Amino acid sequence: RRSQTSSGMRSSPARQLSYGRQTIDDADVAAIAEALRAPLLTCGPLVARFETALAEWLGADHARVCSSGTAALHLAYAALGIGEGDEIITTPITFSATAAAAYYLGANVRIADVDPRTGNMDPASVESLINARTRAIVPVHLAGLPADLTELTAIARHHRLRIVEDACHALG
Repeated sequence: RRSQTSSGMRSSPARQLSYGRQTIDDADVAAIAEALRAPLLTCGPLVARFETALAEWLGADHARVCSSGTAALHLAYAALGIGEGDEIITTPITFSATAAAAYYLGANVRIADVDPRTGNMDPASVESLINARTRAIVPVHLAGLPADLTELTAIARHHRLRIVEDACHALG
């Protein structure tokens, strides 16, 4: 339906875009209740159990969890030695933490274009942003849709850069 604005003009109906979907079943609710009733809410044995289960589910050798995606990105950038004057390349369609975690370390952020079909980083736009200060390409897997890692990995290898995948929207 159309609505009328205060100026008397008709506006188009708002179209809501799906951010993502989740499923929460009784086992999930029980796991949350178990964690909340545990003597140690953080840093306890449930964290290690979750990390082990997550690594198995992902098919990874190991997994470590952080208090937030922001903390995880900050840790990943710091582990790569990203610091003052360095640069990362990422996408504009992401949560602010993707860039903010680089700023925490004194790095700068360059913004690549996005593919209008997917909303993900357009690999074709990355190459022209790379310079001597670039340390990492940071694709964001948006709303469950993976970024084009094949092309981005080829670019990163060619320029001897690291890739930090921001998978907060698409874990697994």
